[in-house]
Amino acid sequence: MENMYEIYLEQAKLMHKDPKVWKGHMIKRYMPQIKEIIAKYNVKTILDYGCGKAQHHPDGWNSYKYDPAVPKFEKKPEAGRKFDLVICIDVLEHIPETDLPRIIKEIFDYSDKYVFATAAVKEAGKTLPNGLNAHATIRPQEWWNELFAPYKNYTLDFTTKKPTKRKKYYVLGQKVKANKIRE
Repeated sequence: MENMYEIYLEQAKLMHKDPKVWKGHMIKRYMPQIKEIIAKYNVKTILDYGCGKAQHHPDGWNSYKYDPAVPKFEKKPEAGRKFDLVICIDVLEHIPETDLPRIIKEIFDYSDKYVFATAAVKEAGKTLPNGLNAHATIRPQEWWNELFAPYKNYTLDFTTKKPTKRKKYYVLGQKVKANKIRE
């Protein structure tokens, strides 16, 4: 049996071939929170872990963009490298549940000061080319909070609106319910 992580990664690579899909637009929704964190923690370096096509990054950011499904950004930062802030927006729910502890640990290992992450708690509005829902892990907020409980210095926000339609390559505007900053 194939590894689910590899299956989802290969499907994500297929999705990214469409220039209109997963452009990294969700960062715009969280920009006020991210700017606040940048100011509060005097952030100089940023890792966007799972950046998509990263088409909406501010020009002034000193950021490293990583996304294993996008050839331009598939080079992972070397182990041991640190960034003041690691952001992981609209990514975690696309990772199969069994791989999440490893990925979340890696995200925190890259962080020198703070992590800003989001997780959707409902099915995606997109279906992958193989017919699977684009969200590999659909769990309630409490479950995600428990997964992050061992860590400090992070914000974990949740995308909670359930899609009204499921359509291949359909992008839905989803509301975000912010959790308090954890220090």
